[in-house]
Amino acid sequence: MKIDQTITLEDLAGLVAEHLRHEGIESTLVGRAVVWLYAKNDYPSKDLDFISPNDHAAIIQAMAKIGFKPEGKDFVHKDCPWTVEFPTGPLAIGNENPVKAEGSFSTKTGVVQLFSPTQCVMDRLAWFYHNNDRQCLDQALAVAAAHPIKLEKIKQWSAREGRSEKYEQFLRKLKILKA
Repeated sequence: MKIDQTITLEDLAGLVAEHLRHEGIESTLVGRAVVWLYAKNDYPSKDLDFISPNDHAAIIQAMAKIGFKPEGKDFVHKDCPWTVEFPTGPLAIGNENPVKAEGSFSTKTGVVQLFSPTQCVMDRLAWFYHNNDRQCLDQALAVAAAHPIKLEKIKQWSAREGRSEKYEQFLRKLKILKA
C-alpha cells in the first residue's frame, strides 16, 4: 500500500508496525490512536505513538526507508496526513512498568501490537487519575462502552495507583452509559 493523503490511520499503523517488525524493531501502539481504533469516538488521533525498546538511531533508519523523516519529536512524511512519534519507554500504565501489551489489531497492511481494551482503559484512566484530564476519562468510557473489559483488574490497578475514588467516578459514569 502506498503512503499518501488517502491512507487511513489504521492502515498506516499496520504498515508502520509491519515495516518495523521486518526491520527487527519491536513496537507497541499507545495513546489516543488506540482509543480511536477501539471506539471510533469523537477524539480522532492526529498521530501514531509507538513505544519501542529499540535504539532510536535504528528507528530513524527504518522510518527513512518508508519515507518518514524526523522533525522535532515527530516523524513526518511529505505525502501523509499523519505523523508518527516514538515516546520514551518503557511501556507503562500509570505507575506500573514495564507492562506487556495484551492486544493486537489487524489491518489491511499488517498487525499492530497494542494495549488490550482493558489496558487502553487503564492507560486513559491514568491520565485522568494523575492529571485530572477529563477528555481521557471520556476516552476510557468510550472504549469501555464499546468492548468487554475486566473491571476487577481495573479496580485493583486503581487501588495500587491510589485512585479508588476516581475509579468509582469512572464506574458510575460507565453504568449510566450502559443503562
